[in-house]
Amino acid sequence: MTVLPDLVWAPSPNCSPRNLQRGCKPYLIVVHRPVGAYHGSVAWLSNPASQASAHIVTEHDKATQLVAWDQKAWHAMAFNSVSYGVEVDDSAWDGSDPIAFATAARIIGYLCTRTGIPPKQALQPTHAPGVVRHVDLGAAGGGHTDPTENDAIWRSFLKTVSREVARGGYRRTWGHGRLVKL
Repeated sequence: MTVLPDLVWAPSPNCSPRNLQRGCKPYLIVVHRPVGAYHGSVAWLSNPASQASAHIVTEHDKATQLVAWDQKAWHAMAFNSVSYGVEVDDSAWDGSDPIAFATAARIIGYLCTRTGIPPKQALQPTHAPGVVRHVDLGAAGGGHTDPTENDAIWRSFLKTVSREVARGGYRRTWGHGRLVKL
């Protein structure tokens, strides 16, 4: 049975205030695919020169948190203030590591459970809450094509996330910072 992995805290300087006091509540979870291997991705997203970060980076059954939940990670341009960013390793999307796929779904399920973000595709990410691929954000999200453009794989991932939310049993807190309920 998949569990939330132990979480390594490696704070990135590439973040900024989320302005929660001004009513800016995150309503999206943006799923990414990092460029390169786990340790290299963590290092790059922690390098000030990259001007990029994410809340979580995963590999197989482990994860590193780079940005506290109540801070804005720099991962999806116009959507940074209203989203949590999770970089899910390549092997989860190419089918070579089902544990990586399941671990990522468990992490996204945790975020959905603790925030009230529904574990479903946000079809209108500028207005509706949900889980999206980076590619779904278009030019406003940076014009990227990750984590997968394969709709069947994405639908399978969202079904797995929904099963994880239904399974429940999540710990009360996980990671640094405060998650905001919708």
